[in-house]
Amino acid sequence: MFRAIPKAAILSMVGPMALLLAGYLGWRFYGAKALDAAYYAVKQENIHISDRPPWLKSDVVAEVFEQNGLGRMSLLDDLTAAVIAKAFDGHPWVKKTHRVHRMAGGQIMINAEFRQPVAMVHCDADPSSDSGGAGQESFLPVDGEGILLPTKDFSQEDIPDYMLIYAQNIRASDYPRVGMIMADPQISEAILLCRFLGPLRSHGLSKLSSVYVYPNTGGGKSRWKLELTTKGGPRIMWGSAPTHESSNEPTANVKLKRLAELIGDSAQWAQAEVDLTVTR
Repeated sequence: MFRAIPKAAILSMVGPMALLLAGYLGWRFYGAKALDAAYYAVKQENIHISDRPPWLKSDVVAEVFEQNGLGRMSLLDDLTAAVIAKAFDGHPWVKKTHRVHRMAGGQIMINAEFRQPVAMVHCDADPSSDSGGAGQESFLPVDGEGILLPTKDFSQEDIPDYMLIYAQNIRASDYPRVGMIMADPQISEAILLCRFLGPLRSHGLSKLSSVYVYPNTGGGKSRWKLELTTKGGPRIMWGSAPTHESSNEPTANVKLKRLAELIGDSAQWAQAEVDLTVTR
């Protein structure tokens, strides 16, 4: 029966079918992807951050885009928003990505909560880091949770803008990765105080410069006692970190009130030392 069908007729059927199949396969494995990449791929220039904080210097969008290969994502994929949110959550400056909003024209708005630096932790010179054995002192920026922030975003001139934390035996080599927690209890308690004082430093308490951490040999709830240094004023014994006070120690709010009085009184400010741990 097939031999009875003219070859020209067979070719007229097979040829279009082959072209149709080739066209389908070409579109399925190349054309659709090329069109998707051209018109629906996530583009770096279309990603924007709402309410960018003034202290943020890093190009977070560029870093997240490059490190996570977001250019391979498609706006047509229902999982794209979740993938982008997870990618931003992994950046050391991002505390939490609250929303990824896709808008017209392929634009994407990121609503995220960023970490805010509250202190600089002084690190002792590490002889092992220098072939000459001298080593160098350094400061590491941290947020209110003790998360190590990207040091590349801070210069030497930025250091005095923050409370400086001086504790014992803290070395930068022990904290090699940004985004990790400086979990030393000395640092944790000093950060509690910096966080407590932070919102007020721009309202009259900017004369406070450093927090020194010492072992607490007098007993009590905390293993450490904190001392404040000031710019042109006395050394101030603060005592235990906020919420860590012993039973006979004034609360952090009482100490703060006395501290404000101290700063506003030139006679008291001229003293060499002031102890806020005793009840007046």
